[in-house]
Amino acid sequence: MTRLAASAVCLIVSSLSGSAQTAGTNARDAKLITHAKQVPVSQLDRTLPSVSFEKWLQVEAEADAKFQWEVNDCGEQSGTATEEAHDFPMCVEADVAMKDGRSIVIMIAVGTSQKSAVGKPELYFPQLITPRETINLRQLSDFPAALLKTHLPANHLETVR
Repeated sequence: MTRLAASAVCLIVSSLSGSAQTAGTNARDAKLITHAKQVPVSQLDRTLPSVSFEKWLQVEAEADAKFQWEVNDCGEQSGTATEEAHDFPMCVEADVAMKDGRSIVIMIAVGTSQKSAVGKPELYFPQLITPRETINLRQLSDFPAALLKTHLPANHLETVR
């Protein structure tokens, strides 16, 4: 086999294994996101009812809110080479953009980078972002009061501009 042919074979095998890894990661992420959406919020915060996280989040957000879901490292990696062997937490992150400019960011720890899904999901990071401030919350049951406190009536929005 010529060098050119050998290089072509290596390139094809490399791209196929990369595609398989991406497909595997996408399937894993979809499964983790589906699982996190179905977790009862009472499992994440004992004071909340036994409804799915996704349903609870839809009720707390505005009717026209836009939802984005992803799996990430819970914001723990900095990209240094020394982190390569570290077993980082793995989170499902829900980002909710509301029409009034506020956003909800909630990360639920669902496993680790080396062990994938392990144990029961736990609240990792809840946050409310407004045009004026970022509010780090301690538990999901803090959201209703924070959303009420930061809500600006429609007529007030016009006077602010």
